[in-house]
Amino acid sequence: MKKILSLLLAALMIFVFFAGCGEKETVNTDPTSTQAATEKPDPTAGELTPDPDDDSPYNFAIGKYEVNEKGFPVAPYEYELPISTTDESLSYWTSTYTPQYIPEEGYETLPLFVDLQNMTGVNIEYVLVPVATMREQYTTLLAADDLCDMTCNAVSYQSGTFEEAIEDGFWANIYDYMEYAPNYIYQSTFDPADDQTYAKVFYQDDMIVAFYTIYTESFINGNLMVRGDWLDDVGLNADDVVTFDDMHNMLTLFKTNIETVTFPWFLNATIDVPGAYYLTASDTIPVVNPTTLPPAYVIDGEVKFPNMNETDREFVTMISQWFSEGLIDPEWNGNLEQINAKIYSGATGARFMAPGDVLGNELNTTNDPDVEWRPVHKPLKNTDQTIHLGGRPSRLVYGSATISQKCENIPLAMTWLDFRYSATGSVLLSYGSEGQLFTRDENGKFTATEFALNHEAGYSWALTLFALNGLIDCGMQDNNRKYAYEGGERLQVMHEYWADFKYDGIYDMPARVKLTTDQSDEVGIYRPDIVTYLNENYFSFIDGSKPLSEWDSYVQGLKDIGMTRIIEIYQDAYDTYIESLG
Repeated sequence: MKKILSLLLAALMIFVFFAGCGEKETVNTDPTSTQAATEKPDPTAGELTPDPDDDSPYNFAIGKYEVNEKGFPVAPYEYELPISTTDESLSYWTSTYTPQYIPEEGYETLPLFVDLQNMTGVNIEYVLVPVATMREQYTTLLAADDLCDMTCNAVSYQSGTFEEAIEDGFWANIYDYMEYAPNYIYQSTFDPADDQTYAKVFYQDDMIVAFYTIYTESFINGNLMVRGDWLDDVGLNADDVVTFDDMHNMLTLFKTNIETVTFPWFLNATIDVPGAYYLTASDTIPVVNPTTLPPAYVIDGEVKFPNMNETDREFVTMISQWFSEGLIDPEWNGNLEQINAKIYSGATGARFMAPGDVLGNELNTTNDPDVEWRPVHKPLKNTDQTIHLGGRPSRLVYGSATISQKCENIPLAMTWLDFRYSATGSVLLSYGSEGQLFTRDENGKFTATEFALNHEAGYSWALTLFALNGLIDCGMQDNNRKYAYEGGERLQVMHEYWADFKYDGIYDMPARVKLTTDQSDEVGIYRPDIVTYLNENYFSFIDGSKPLSEWDSYVQGLKDIGMTRIIEIYQDAYDTYIESLG
């Protein structure tokens, strides 16, 4: 059982950090502008939304809440239930990672969905497809113009631009109906400092393409973890590991003093982790993704891409040296089974993890009763360094839902989805049907049930089936549910520990910089060759199979196959955005 739990937990976290890698370049995957939140559109400025229809069989929110001068809700909205008394149905295209645990009676008979139907009065036809074929099936449905009323993760599978999906009559522009979604719009706009969420939701000032999953609060999902019991053995503590030099010292001590260690650091297959970006202290984002380009950034108004600059040469030189010293596992681009084997056997003692990985990794390490994984801070170049890009706390998750323009009742679909972002809906979606995954005491505290903790699929997987699956479906998810059990507080505070560093984000690409359709199409021409080139060459500098003396030649080759043009395109998009600020 312990082995199953850990394998599934680790598999989940690998998916979390790579699921969004295929998104199009028209969507900024690392939105960190500090300006966008002040540039809100002004759709229908006024004190109240339009008057509701008192005779309607629907309890829509429109006309029942106050808005600010921008036309955005000033507070969360609680729905009068049921939402509908018409007994009509909507179709909802989704998936699950654990289909083997679906009741024989069907997906819709899961207690969560029964409660959701009873609360809202909206009948949902769940169209469940295998995760592995979601992209293929979405493409087929799109070609046949036969999308469901609501489609999960379409933003990840859309081959054309998002504008084209709307202009060609496939997706509804949610912006045109946003008065039916006060909770989603409120969560996207209420905090001026949270420009990430705003820029993700408002794809353009007058375009919203999807309902995205949002956490109830921002946090850093994962970072570097090390064997804390080994820190004790070598006379260190987590707070001693601040700089890359400190990290090098720690890894060296692990290798020379811990008997089970072969290679102390199991580096990620992409080097840095997409979305997490914990290795950005060299003023670059050293990500080599197998499917898409790394994120662009800006220094003094000049657009740059990682893996080709002097800062990248500096980073690769350091990591290559560590590799030559035997501090990095040569199988660092291995599969999940290889990774887990190294962790469980004590062969490695440093690895990027999320707190949810820790319990399984400790339970499955049977050769050391003192095993304990602890967080360490994002490694810096010097102790007083301010990080300029990457690694900022975020509320964004990967799940999403679009609405079809052919949906016969878009206001009802909007309202049903928006309910998932209300206080009542979020609690139901986050914790599931009362008594199944969690119990709730008189003070409102949730505690995981034995059913959840001991489920055959593992705790984390049980949450994604019997409650909101934030990796596929949409809604507002309470992150505290991951730690609602005895001892969970130890893991929960890891998020706060990782957030303790100086950050100003001055090199991050502004979140509101977007490519036009033509620009995105042109980038798409060069993208495949560049992705292949990076994957075939960059790693060779780390393991020494390609000498660093060939770095300049490698960079020139990257420019020659289209990177120069891609930088020009992004520079044009950035300059256009700056000019729009006036």
